[in-house]
Amino acid sequence: MKKVMTIAGSDSSAGAGIQADIKTFSALGVYGTTVITTLTAQNTSTISDILVVPSKFFKDQLVTTLEDIKPDVIKIGVLYSKSIINIVKNILKNYKNPIVVDPVLYSGTGIKLLEDDSYEQFQKEIIPMSYVITPNLKEAEFISKIRISNKRDMTRAASAIFRLGASNIIIKGGHDGTRDRNVLDFLFKRKGGQPEQILHERLKIGETHGTGCNFSAALASFLAKGYDISESFALANSYVYETLKNSIKIGNGVLVSNPLYHMYNNSEKYKVLIELQDSVTSLEKMTNFFQLIPETKTNFVYSTEKPKNFGDVAGVLGRITNLGINIRTPNIIQFGSSIHVSNALLAATKFNSLFRSAINIRNNQNIIKICENSFRCSKYSRRNEPEESKKIEGSSIKWGVSEAFKKELKAELVYHDGDLGKEPMVILFGYNPKDVLDKVKIILQGYVKN
Repeated sequence: MKKVMTIAGSDSSAGAGIQADIKTFSALGVYGTTVITTLTAQNTSTISDILVVPSKFFKDQLVTTLEDIKPDVIKIGVLYSKSIINIVKNILKNYKNPIVVDPVLYSGTGIKLLEDDSYEQFQKEIIPMSYVITPNLKEAEFISKIRISNKRDMTRAASAIFRLGASNIIIKGGHDGTRDRNVLDFLFKRKGGQPEQILHERLKIGETHGTGCNFSAALASFLAKGYDISESFALANSYVYETLKNSIKIGNGVLVSNPLYHMYNNSEKYKVLIELQDSVTSLEKMTNFFQLIPETKTNFVYSTEKPKNFGDVAGVLGRITNLGINIRTPNIIQFGSSIHVSNALLAATKFNSLFRSAINIRNNQNIIKICENSFRCSKYSRRNEPEESKKIEGSSIKWGVSEAFKKELKAELVYHDGDLGKEPMVILFGYNPKDVLDKVKIILQGYVKN
């Protein structure tokens, strides 16, 4: 397993510092070790106190860890004092693997994290050690002594930082001249070539806590895994953009970026796929289910918690059909594979956030009678659908399900009697696929008797 060491401060709110680094390392599959420089009493609004780790103990941490665990990459964050900078320089001067330097001068809440009399030593001793340094716009301005307002200024600032001994420079958070609509990150390489840039739409989320730590930790992780600087820049950028899009409000201050979003999301999606696959297998074995399959066939879907779009809803690729009494499925479950039933589920979750699974079955008088005797049902008429809704692919089902839930907020089942060229349909909702299958079994028991 690849190993990355972080030399940085501890954040009691766990949004930045070594806590953010460890979360990022874990999410990206590398082993993280920590050497703590400072302890902060911190929340999402401020830092109330800072305790600098005694120099002897800091040195003991660094030496003892390095004696046993050899990192593939070292990431340096908050150093704070001259004594710590001097220890880092002396111990790492012969270290051959990449060092990522995140030049943390201030916290996200505006508190100084490098003593005034320490900066000159930081510039002289730490910047030349770096394989890559990752300042944000303000940090790049401070280090280069150049005000940055456009791409040309960024290039000038990078040149100034190269003169301080940096090998590669990533400047984050630049402007592209479109009135602040977009944000630019630049990679400058001493060995030449054109600067590499990545543009993203600027997220309207205000200040965030921990983003710089997440980026530099991600960059270190990808370098440790063997990616080159350009690849690591792109991968870390993409990773952090997702952590920002999924920032969380944990206190009364700024938002905190969410470096574990990827891991939680992937883990949840894996669980969704397995549960739905098991339920589809059970459906295939269900005697007489073929009698409930409509002419347009059936799909069966299951979403992650609080789904946002099709990408969060898994379904059967193709559709569930029958050959005589035998059920046939493509046996491939994937996210984003069912438009209509996924749309129905997404619409239903606006009214009942606990619904995460749905299936469509045929509609006839006997089935509706059983449903109305067994579940809370709601009906809508496709004949009442507005013309503008009919013109947009996928809008009809959203409109219809929404209309049905407006009539019966606690509905478990929604149906319509069709329209010109549209087959009548029933859609069952449930908390999970097993819940949906239990409802299917109830319908089948009554239907087969008839």
